[in-house]
Amino acid sequence: MIRINLLPAELRRGNRLPTKVLAAALGAALATSASIGWFGLVWFGDLAAAEGKLLSVEARLGDREKKVAYVDLLEANQKDYATRVQTILDIGKSRRVWSKFLDELIDVVNNNGDAERHIAWIDSLSVKGDPKKGAAVTMQCSVQGEEQDRLANFHDDLEAAPFGKEVTRSDPVWKRDDDKARLPPVSLRFPLTLQFQPTVKEVPKAKPAPKAPAKK
Repeated sequence: MIRINLLPAELRRGNRLPTKVLAAALGAALATSASIGWFGLVWFGDLAAAEGKLLSVEARLGDREKKVAYVDLLEANQKDYATRVQTILDIGKSRRVWSKFLDELIDVVNNNGDAERHIAWIDSLSVKGDPKKGAAVTMQCSVQGEEQDRLANFHDDLEAAPFGKEVTRSDPVWKRDDDKARLPPVSLRFPLTLQFQPTVKEVPKAKPAPKAPAKK
């Protein structure tokens, strides 16, 4: 009697895979899946840790960059402050203390009360300032008496004053002045100009470097 098996080939008894083969394949598949899962957990876990460390390092680096920028700003401010202080000091050195000059001039005129050496007074005083050429002090002076020695003594005292080395004095061109209200009535009247040295020294400009000859 002829039998016809209509089942698919994989369900036929003669073509079925052995149970051990199926079990082994299933076990291998499970092991592979487990290995892949474990590797994924380790990989992504390490990646997350690395990303966390990277963020921490970037945060610290950002803080340090801010500190470096702040330090650079402080150094720039320090240099600017030092420049301003030096400028103020230079201005202070270039300025003349006129109150000191007037005190010294009064000391010359008074001459510690030595009337035998000279009796002098100043009728007017004007100052014309020029930082580059130097200040000029113009005075209208008088020395009581007709003795020219007293006039010479007054000029010698001006030269010996603390400001004497800083000025150039005009030549004494005097004229006789009579005033009966004074005793003695005669005085020698003369203009006097004290030319101070300039407080600002001009620095000569550097000459431009010669141009190199053109190559032929």
